[in-house]
Amino acid sequence: MQKKYFKLEHAKSTNSDWFVVNWCLGNTCNYSCSYCPDNLHNGTNPWPTPDTIKNFILKIKETHPNKKLYFEFTGGEVTLYKHFIDICQYCTEQGVKVGLISNGSRTLRYWKENKQYFDHVCLSFHPEFGDADHFIEVVKILNNDVRTHVNIMMSPTEFDYCFDVANKVKDLGNISMALQPLIHDFGEVLFDYTSEQKRIIDDQHKLISQHIKFDRTFEYYRGAMKMLYPDGKSVVSSAHRFINDKENDWSGWNCYAGVEQLIVDQRGMISRGWCLEGGTVGSIFDENLRLPTEPIICTKKMCHCNFDIMSTKESNVQ
Repeated sequence: MQKKYFKLEHAKSTNSDWFVVNWCLGNTCNYSCSYCPDNLHNGTNPWPTPDTIKNFILKIKETHPNKKLYFEFTGGEVTLYKHFIDICQYCTEQGVKVGLISNGSRTLRYWKENKQYFDHVCLSFHPEFGDADHFIEVVKILNNDVRTHVNIMMSPTEFDYCFDVANKVKDLGNISMALQPLIHDFGEVLFDYTSEQKRIIDDQHKLISQHIKFDRTFEYYRGAMKMLYPDGKSVVSSAHRFINDKENDWSGWNCYAGVEQLIVDQRGMISRGWCLEGGTVGSIFDENLRLPTEPIICTKKMCHCNFDIMSTKESNVQ
């Protein structure tokens, strides 16, 4: 079905000033969640060396001299990488902002001592392995000093438990939150949810988000997206909202993934997005790396990754 709007752009215009790299540094993890593919936690890909990481950071600085840079590191569980804090310190020296996606399982001492190096932390609560009390304490350490987002991985079999954790975290304030529906193998098929579970996920803004209180402000490098209509109207929505509403098909549109952002997988291969549209564009080990400068026409029927959704998209239909 043809969409009525013709462009999807960043709701906050200053987000366009940033070039974002989402980098899966390795696949070593202390969790092995049943809904997570083995290749994201079985430890088969070693962490890159610090020099390799630093050299690629400098490469991105050279190729995007007019952009502010934000690197978001993930895994596996990236905080297990013994050189991770050294890399964060290096980013700070280079004027590069640092984000990370973590299950929050490291000790409270780790988060207290190192939060000064983080600009954004995305904490994911995984009910099969996560300790709810510990997770909440980690949020308390971060939420007043670091921009903090919380994903609650809504397992259908532990849904009530997950929703209870979400409500406790909500009351801490100064966070954003998403009740994340699970997708089989990160593909296109959602797990089986009851009608009531679907309702809660669909209504999460009024059940959770609108009740979160803020008395801090933080810089946002990526966030909500704005739909532009021919009559001049615009509507703002979030990445998880597009997924929940099954409005995440931009096939045939020009997508600026690769121009505004890149991903690096656990082998060091570089692509426009986690959708892998257009295939790999190179490797962090390439001496003569050439990165995309133009958008690509999307051929995917579902954009299932929040990171990929948060890039500019333009319709080719006049």
